[in-house]
Amino acid sequence: MSTRLLAERLYRAGIAAADPYVATRASVVASTFGARTWIIAAGKGAVAMARGGVDALADGGRTSVGGLVVAPAETPATAQGVPPLPLVTGDHPFPLEASQAAADALGTVVRLVRRGDDVLVLLSGGATSLLAAPVDGVSRHGMRALFDGLLASGAPIGVMNVFRKRILRWGAGRLAMALDGARVHCLIASDVIGDDVAIIASGPCASDPLRACDLVDLADRLHLWPHIPPEVRDFLDATSAGARAETPKSGDLGARWPGARIILNNASALDGIADAAPRDTGDAIARAAVAYATERRASLGATTACLIWGGETTVRLNDAAQGGGGRSQEVALAAARALHDEGSAALGVTILAAGTDGRDGPTDAAGAVVDASSWSRITAAGRNPLVDLEAHRSYVALDACGALLRIGLTGTNVNDVVIALVD
Repeated sequence: MSTRLLAERLYRAGIAAADPYVATRASVVASTFGARTWIIAAGKGAVAMARGGVDALADGGRTSVGGLVVAPAETPATAQGVPPLPLVTGDHPFPLEASQAAADALGTVVRLVRRGDDVLVLLSGGATSLLAAPVDGVSRHGMRALFDGLLASGAPIGVMNVFRKRILRWGAGRLAMALDGARVHCLIASDVIGDDVAIIASGPCASDPLRACDLVDLADRLHLWPHIPPEVRDFLDATSAGARAETPKSGDLGARWPGARIILNNASALDGIADAAPRDTGDAIARAAVAYATERRASLGATTACLIWGGETTVRLNDAAQGGGGRSQEVALAAARALHDEGSAALGVTILAAGTDGRDGPTDAAGAVVDASSWSRITAAGRNPLVDLEAHRSYVALDACGALLRIGLTGTNVNDVVIALVD
């Protein structure tokens, strides 16, 4: 088996280990529900999680009284639906009209839930965009302007998230508040480092630790106001002054709120890779991963090792950025350069970098697989890989040498993985 095929097999083992259906079914079977149970699922893993919930209830001779599944539109699983639950598709990664319609559909379901009902809320990465609709006081144009402005500002993802969820109709605990009187069971497949339930999917069922005045101070300190539309500033000021309601804080969600629980995360995928691979571990990305892998190669002799990393890299765009790729593809292209620079010491090292959701950035590739020859093969195909790397055009560069990993959406989303095979 070639090292590329082995890397892809291990990647798929990680995806299988992070199967939202299996994790959700097991979690729901172990829980107790009342006579009326609703299922609300949203995110890239929504279809699989909803099916897990439906099947787990069926194991006990139960059916849900209703609910909603909100998923991306591109997957075959989406086309099959989740009977008997209605399914709608939202927009991802850029929220448009379909996301507004999905948010409205969720509002219709929420209004049907009675006091004393059980509501199973199943969340996974991507739900923020799929359900993106603004709160009263912020227009859809203002919401999109905030999303785009924060992205252009270069603010850390954690900062972006606290501002985005603040102005989303179902973000920052507002879904749990709307279900007041029902018992909400929230199960989460995490795509956030640290598994903070207040951040994942914009925290629809988690209290918000920050007040509006905290966000104003944060924007002042980080000089973010040029990137925040005036209507959002007005909304924050009005909330600080008490003219608009604050987001729910700790204790506001009531005694019937059991809390949110993480059932899948990046470690689930890494454990699956480790179980299917030769044993070894490490902790770095791109050039650091290459340096570590080539160093290990010198001491391994004729054996084969697999080194795995997990998490989510940050790509800071420069003035020359033209785009075309994603963070995993950028890691792969940077790794290809580092392997090339190592020369003969890098022979026998193969690196896969990919997102577990199957789509890295706004592309059709999950990531890429590179080795010591990839950089030269990009050059031989007529491209300048260094210029492409500096302009963040990783997709076209990696495509030129056949390195892209295209598998389609996986139905899960637990951050990214990097696999280094040292042969």
